[in-house]
Amino acid sequence: MTETGNKSAQPDPRWSFDDERAFESARNRIGAVIAAYSARIGAAEAAGNDAEADRLADVSAEYEELRRNLSPDAKDEIARINAEFSGLLARVRAGEV
Repeated sequence: MTETGNKSAQPDPRWSFDDERAFESARNRIGAVIAAYSARIGAAEAAGNDAEADRLADVSAEYEELRRNLSPDAKDEIARINAEFSGLLARVRAGEV
C-alpha cells in the first residue's frame, strides 16, 4: 500500500474479525428493518393514511438513530440486535409492529 492508499481498509486492532462481522451484521439487520418500515410508509402514503405514515416514519427514525450510533464496542447491543432483529423484521413486514 502506498502512503496515499486507503488506510481504512486495515482492521482496527481493538476488534477481532468476529467482532467486526457481528457489528456489520447488526448494522445490516437494522438497515433491513428500516427498509421494511420504508415500504410500509410508502404503502400508507399511497393509501392516504398520513397518520400511519407519520407514525411509521417516527419509528423508522429511531432505528436510523440506533444504526447511526451503534459502535463495535457495544457488544451486548450488537448481540441483542443479531439475536432479535430477524424476528422483528418479520413482524414489521407482516404489519404487526
